[in-house]
Amino acid sequence: MKKKLLMVLGPTEIEKDILKEGANSQEYMRTLDYTNKWFRIFDNLKYAFQTKNPVVVYATSGTGAMEAAVTNFLSSNDKVIYINGGSFGKRWGDICQKHNIETVEIPVEFGKTPNIENVKKYIEQNSDVKALFATLNETSSGVLTDIKAIGEILKNYPDILFIVDCVSGLLSEEFLQDEWGVDIAVSASQKAFALPPGLGFLSASEKALERAEKSNLRNFYFDIFDYVNNAKRGQTPFTPAVGIVNQLDKRLQKIKKEGLVNFRNRYKQNTLYLREGLQKLGFNVLAENPTNCVTAVYTNDVDAYQIVQLMREKYDIEIAPSGGDLKHKLFRVGNFGAIKIKDIKYFLKSLDKVLKEL
Repeated sequence: MKKKLLMVLGPTEIEKDILKEGANSQEYMRTLDYTNKWFRIFDNLKYAFQTKNPVVVYATSGTGAMEAAVTNFLSSNDKVIYINGGSFGKRWGDICQKHNIETVEIPVEFGKTPNIENVKKYIEQNSDVKALFATLNETSSGVLTDIKAIGEILKNYPDILFIVDCVSGLLSEEFLQDEWGVDIAVSASQKAFALPPGLGFLSASEKALERAEKSNLRNFYFDIFDYVNNAKRGQTPFTPAVGIVNQLDKRLQKIKKEGLVNFRNRYKQNTLYLREGLQKLGFNVLAENPTNCVTAVYTNDVDAYQIVQLMREKYDIEIAPSGGDLKHKLFRVGNFGAIKIKDIKYFLKSLDKVLKEL
């Protein structure tokens, strides 16, 4: 299979030494050596989330971790608020509704940043809710949400759990779980962690774990207490995705050595370089408050889907299409993982050729 340059939003380009780690022989996980590895991973995940709370690892996608954030901490017929600014904000509502949870939607215009005063108004009008769901980075539009500001509001509502999807925002954006008052945060391996898909992460506060004891939705595989209790002994309750876990271990050590601030700044510089190049080609970034590494682009009079197809077929570059009404109007570019300036230059040069052809 011919190698494609992945400038999508996940899976991402993976560093060569991390790829090699995944090609090593499989290990048996119920050993002292593997237990010590897990202890190191759990500590480094706390660093990634900026939390003292336990962080558990599921063999699942980001959506699996999102569902675990619903089923572990809520009960059927509970009432919640969710911010819907795109596909992934909407997903919070879809999961809750699937489990017979009453939902109050805060609609946000696509490409716009959630208005904090509007969020405050919804909370005031629905102060009986059990949780508020937000998305750090709405991947479908590349919009960044002010999680810190929402956390400040919720300090006045201690009975409301603050639950945040950080799947595509963790590491690439500042996120201080404890300082910002986030009770439950979820992420996954295939975005800024730059690993293969297959690992979901969930961090839960003491308040959230107390609420979980009363949940009537807790299921067998995702039961948070099973994972938290096993983490205390350096294990997981079920078979982990061993190869990806080994890659995670090495990747986290590299991130910690570089430091979160330096890591984010490197991503930011690459993102700015990419966006400057897109503007020179006549494109505008969709997002009102754009996030690192996710750039949604309106194509004006050019067919976005044709751009996606030609970039794939002629130049071996994968960029992310949009669906529905936006299929022919919007494409998205990701620069997570091992994307370097030379890759961005090649992307921009190829895109210029595609535009001239179209």
